Amino acid sequence: MKRALLALMFVACGNASPLDHQSPTSLQPPKDSLAKTTENGPAKATVTVWPSKPTLGEPIYLRLDVEAPSGVDVDAPFQEAGDQRLGRFKVVGFVRDSHRQPNGSLHQEQTYTLEAPSSGKHRVPPLRLEMVDSRPDSGNAGTAKQEILTEEVPLDVAPVAAATIGKDLASAAGKLDPDVGGTPWTTILLAISAAAVVLSSSILMFRGYRSRKRVAAKRDAYQEAIAKLRSLEARGAPDDTNADAWFVELSAIVRGYLEHRYDIRAPELTTEEFLLVASRAKELTWAHRTQLTQFLESCDRVKFAGYRPDSNESIDTLAAARAFVEQTRLREDIVGKAAPPSAGREPPTPNPPPSSRTEAA
Repeated sequence: MKRALLALMFVACGNASPLDHQSPTSLQPPKDSLAKTTENGPAKATVTVWPSKPTLGEPIYLRLDVEAPSGVDVDAPFQEAGDQRLGRFKVVGFVRDSHRQPNGSLHQEQTYTLEAPSSGKHRVPPLRLEMVDSRPDSGNAGTAKQEILTEEVPLDVAPVAAATIGKDLASAAGKLDPDVGGTPWTTILLAISAAAVVLSSSILMFRGYRSRKRVAAKRDAYQEAIAKLRSLEARGAPDDTNADAWFVELSAIVRGYLEHRYDIRAPELTTEEFLLVASRAKELTWAHRTQLTQFLESCDRVKFAGYRPDSNESIDTLAAARAFVEQTRLREDIVGKAAPPSAGREPPTPNPPPSSRTEAA
């Protein structure tokens, strides 16, 4: 396919101008060419530019004709130095022809092939020539050099018409060798479409995997919290010596559950800061937030205020924590169970806390 595109471009560019393969010396300026003549004493320099309305990509020709009588030499050292640019124009070709007439007069002709950098208005800059007048009657004794500066030539370069490009490409396509080619465009488009479908499917699968992973983490948060609460409950209510550690552990269980259940990452926050972050969870109702606030404040009274609850109050606080976890658990695994649609109530706690508080006391 790359070879086909390159061939199209080559053929299209090759058809851009009928002057591309002509020698500059064999060309004659047309009647509508742009000409500027400068005279300095006995010498005369004429600059001719054509075509007068070139199109971008078309070669532009500049011819310098110098005429001087016998005894006068004119040289253009700047151009002869081989400079590759003439103003903004790139010099892609340069030929020169200089000879003396039988009467001793000088005729010099220089022809430049130029390439415009872009479409729009441009100026062919002045050409600098040096003249030495060695004639006895000139009064210069052949030593003083005089400068001849030609006039600049304004030139408007037209852009390449889109219709012309399309016509050239179509013509070039018809000239291509049948063996030149590659993968058809339809196959490329099908391959791109298939790749896009695969990419979209991969993204959807990845998002689904992450969603399932988050759901599993929230479900695991409930299971882990319930297991820890059961273990703490089995150890019984704390006495005055281990009340601090018992309530610290109870508070940590609930905070850890909330962090995994609602994607809260705040292990180092104070109770007030933690409640502020937790309140942003949309799933937590006002009643849940009130219940959580009361529970954490009860734990803080023991941890920081030196309060020592009795056995019944400690077990009640643990029961409140367990009720909060049960009420805020992910309900996805309960959906679909055989329950009357009109029940409208939370399912019963599977493992209610023991009621024998007298034994715990």
